[in-house]
Amino acid sequence: MSQFAQFQCRRRQGPGAGVGVWVFLVLLLATPVMALHVIDFEQPYYVHDGWQVWDFCLVQNNGLYFIFYGAIPMSGSNPFDSDDIWRSSSSDLIHWTPPAQVLSVSGATYEAEAVWAPDVVRDEASGLWWLCYTGVDVLRNQRLCIAYSTSLTSWSKSPYNPIVEPSPPEFLYYPDGGWSECRDPYLYRDDDSWKVLSTVQVDTDPDVTAGLAVTTATNVHIWGDPEVFMVSGSANATASLESPQYLQRDGVHHLFFHEYGTIGISHLAAEDPAEWDFSHRTVVDLGFAPEVDTFDGGDSYLVSRVGPYEEPHLDQLAYVVRMDTLSFYSSLQAPAVQRTSPLAREFDVFTGNITLGNPTFGDNPRRRGEDAVNLVGYSYFGSSEYFQGPLSGRGQPGQQLGLTATGSLTSKPFTITGNSISLLVGGTDNIETCYVALVDAEADTVVHRSTGHGVGAMTERWWDTSRVHGREVYVRIVDSDNEGHINVDHIAETMIALGVDGRSGPTSRPAIRDLGPRPNPGNPQVHLRFEVDAPTVCTAAVYDLRGRLVWRGVPRPVVAGQGDMLWNGCQQSGRRASGGVYVYRVTTAAGQAISGKVTLAP
Repeated sequence: MSQFAQFQCRRRQGPGAGVGVWVFLVLLLATPVMALHVIDFEQPYYVHDGWQVWDFCLVQNNGLYFIFYGAIPMSGSNPFDSDDIWRSSSSDLIHWTPPAQVLSVSGATYEAEAVWAPDVVRDEASGLWWLCYTGVDVLRNQRLCIAYSTSLTSWSKSPYNPIVEPSPPEFLYYPDGGWSECRDPYLYRDDDSWKVLSTVQVDTDPDVTAGLAVTTATNVHIWGDPEVFMVSGSANATASLESPQYLQRDGVHHLFFHEYGTIGISHLAAEDPAEWDFSHRTVVDLGFAPEVDTFDGGDSYLVSRVGPYEEPHLDQLAYVVRMDTLSFYSSLQAPAVQRTSPLAREFDVFTGNITLGNPTFGDNPRRRGEDAVNLVGYSYFGSSEYFQGPLSGRGQPGQQLGLTATGSLTSKPFTITGNSISLLVGGTDNIETCYVALVDAEADTVVHRSTGHGVGAMTERWWDTSRVHGREVYVRIVDSDNEGHINVDHIAETMIALGVDGRSGPTSRPAIRDLGPRPNPGNPQVHLRFEVDAPTVCTAAVYDLRGRLVWRGVPRPVVAGQGDMLWNGCQQSGRRASGGVYVYRVTTAAGQAISGKVTLAP
């Protein structure tokens, strides 16, 4: 069977995945399953605090999504600073667990400099997961390597690594000279064989052309020699074809990739891959390092890609992953990326223009040199802001609609089952024109209303919900003042009973107890562990012994029970902190805190 033999689009999922998602639009609008109602404004991004997220892949197992990726510190300049492959999981592609390292560089020559571009596939026959990745030596030559796991948690590298390395005369690959390309694997099954695509340079004497190689194996540890899969037909034929994604759908072969030095994700389609024609190439979206997945056998598709954006206060670019629906309309027509407003997950009535660039991605006022806004997670609602995030098509970092923007949004009704609601509010001090309110849905009367204190920074407020317990309510956010604005984040029901005057918060604040850091000493990361007796929002910070701030994490919601805030061993700038003793502090939204000492091993 030829290298262009038909194969089913790989299903990156394992046992218990069920039917998956029938339309990713539905998935992205679905509310996470929680005991009490939460409106948190988060979006379908993956962000690694203090790090740049580069090439990645997504898989599904037992109802959870897993992202595997290479990352470099925010202060890093190129992927050769990627010493580790990381993993995080999510039930909804919006809320992610803290990252954990799964593979690292080693003393082996072929991967002594960096590891990157993981691609993970399930092998049903053996019950194993296979992770193909790029190993980089000190001369920056690249080779494909592989590791395996039964659990997606603990990985073992193959004793046969590296598994793929091109050679002349077909390929321009001379490791003694440095920077020989064999990277960005795409691993898949083709009938009884394994195949892997990789980014290479093809020696088409007397010229050199960018291309893709395909390598075949029946045993995942032992691979044959690479063959030319395709060569570039671009006007800049030497520009590398990075991060290939190959699938067959309705008898048509689709190839997605990023051409180095160009903007966006390229797409080719043909009934025979030999007929792929660069003159018919379509750019389906901006970004790079594309990932195209189906978790339901091809009924729906997800497109994910790395999106860069400016962080002016850091004077550099930052990189995150964004996920959206990919829709195919006809067999040979280029698919289209479908973006859905994240606000539609919880809100169904919109007026005015204040929702144009919302939710706001990150601390947008800080990008303009203003005070921090104190958001929880990576997004919040700000009626004067205009930056929904990288690749959203809405605004730019630091951009704002201004105070003249007005409008409102009303949430979908929900039933009150808790005793109170906590929320963060900032903005103009005008309770009549810039406010967030809890409304009794049946009576259409305002139960509670809160506004800012004249500053953008959000502070905690509490609403007593005892008199509407069991009733349907909705949240309304209003800015009807063309000289004002309102900021809102993390509206969350709790079981905490408030006093007679709920405005001052709970009479009994959620207690927090220190469980100690682990590991201690640790390197390169430490888990700051604690316990709270009620849901709250916690912020972790690390200081040196002179009391100077080393790192501060973003505020995160924590459920009752054991909590865990991850310090990645870096300074706020993204540079690795030096070995030594540090002081950590975890503070709840109610102002209670625990602290202790932790040692970062050199």
